[in-house]
Amino acid sequence: MKIFLYLFAFSILVFGCGSKPVPDWKNVSFHRLESYKKNYLIGKTKIAEFHFSKTIEEMKKSGDLKAMAMAYLTKYAVSVAVLEDFDDRDYLQIESVQQDTRSRNFYNFLKGAFDQVDESLLPGEYRDFLKTLRHGGEEDMKREITSIKDPLSKLIATGLLVRHHRCPEMILKAAADTASENGWKKALVAYLEKLQSFYEAEKEMEKAANVQKRIQLIKD
Repeated sequence: MKIFLYLFAFSILVFGCGSKPVPDWKNVSFHRLESYKKNYLIGKTKIAEFHFSKTIEEMKKSGDLKAMAMAYLTKYAVSVAVLEDFDDRDYLQIESVQQDTRSRNFYNFLKGAFDQVDESLLPGEYRDFLKTLRHGGEEDMKREITSIKDPLSKLIATGLLVRHHRCPEMILKAAADTASENGWKKALVAYLEKLQSFYEAEKEMEKAANVQKRIQLIKD
């Protein structure tokens, strides 16, 4: 599976450089984390949690707290992508022992503390998104999110927009399409439910009813 760009630090931690063999714990933890993401996004949450626990188990063999912090941030980012809250106690416990500027910056980004985020320390695909979120209008935001190529990064950005601003219809529909194209059932249902709520708030009851029927067909 493709390494998602928001793993700006973890990809380096896992693969490093040069010809030295990659230690087993790095190889195994990387693949476990990828399995976590895939299974969570399609809705197999129990299997996903199993893979995540194995990710942390492997990382603990090395005592690499920076890698563990990034794993938890990855988990939180996936939660944002499917419009769920996340419990940040594990990350904060690690941070209380070992602080890392980039990890804290990405944590602030995921929490929506945008005034505490340094754009230059974010993964590249989120920098213009954050600038637009701070200073742009609705049309600018539509264009910026649409321009994000990586599908999971696009859903993470959309999830942040949904949580902290009013999300336009087109962006919700684009997020649903992205989830659909990738077979991410859990994410698809989350954005369809948000789209249904949007139509209900706009008193477009026929559209809301059609979305609700689609949700039922997917769930049944």
